[in-house]
Amino acid sequence: MTIETRQLRYFVAVAEEQHFGRAAARLMMAQPPLSQQIRHLEAALGATLLTRTTRRVELTAAGALLLERGRRILDDLDTLAGDVALVGDGLQGVLRVGFTGSATYGLMPRVVREASGHLPGIALSVSGELLTPQLEAGLLEHRLDVALLRPPVVSDDIRYLTTVRERIMAALPVGSPLTELPRLRMADFDGQVLVGYPEESTMARAIAARWVEVGVRPRHTQRVSETSTLLSLVAAGIGAALVPASATSLNLGGTVFRDIEDAPATELAVAWRADNPSPAVRRFVDFLTRLVDAEGANP
Repeated sequence: MTIETRQLRYFVAVAEEQHFGRAAARLMMAQPPLSQQIRHLEAALGATLLTRTTRRVELTAAGALLLERGRRILDDLDTLAGDVALVGDGLQGVLRVGFTGSATYGLMPRVVREASGHLPGIALSVSGELLTPQLEAGLLEHRLDVALLRPPVVSDDIRYLTTVRERIMAALPVGSPLTELPRLRMADFDGQVLVGYPEESTMARAIAARWVEVGVRPRHTQRVSETSTLLSLVAAGIGAALVPASATSLNLGGTVFRDIEDAPATELAVAWRADNPSPAVRRFVDFLTRLVDAEGANP
């Protein structure tokens, strides 16, 4: 048994008009083929839907049920067509966005706050406190649509656009002798106890490269991937840490943030899969770029 959508539309028109002639005029078709299509529909369903008189038609119990359900089906189809068009145009849908480390606290709140006004119809599903390798995997495994990460990326299947270049700063426990120095340089950390990001993270690699350049050998006691945990360790006096400037938005107390004159910089980029043609992704990238430009370099 198959009901064609056009037959259902024909039936609803006849049932609502209670007259084949008026229904035919409403549908802009001749009356004989309309009557024939209703007979085909009744034959397909094995039920009489209408009782016909010379002046009007009336619904049977089966016809009343089909009218009620048919209206809902047709409304759903019309809504579905509109929704699909909106998703296709990037105007509606769910966008899964991942954020790296400190961007979770600096940039993510602003993105979530502003997105509803700039991306109406797009719901953000947000994951934070992730390392760049985790974000790359999320994109490649189709668990994320967009990621805010720190380049470089390994895979050629990922495209990215750098949005921010930010300085790396020192997070020092209150009372650390380093807080007394008028200027802070990378060499001042020689032999110091540090807590840091995992060695495979972009931040850790950039910082380690600069340690080698200046001949400094600090002592790492712990490594954690979450910026919030890292700063908790600093506040507890476990050691100092080098963090991106955006981490200053998460000040847990017991911590002094200081510039380092010769520290390396780090970049923040918005990334997506090269094979993802979603207009919603393009809209998000444009929105994020405008947001960062409007609010300055501090992400």
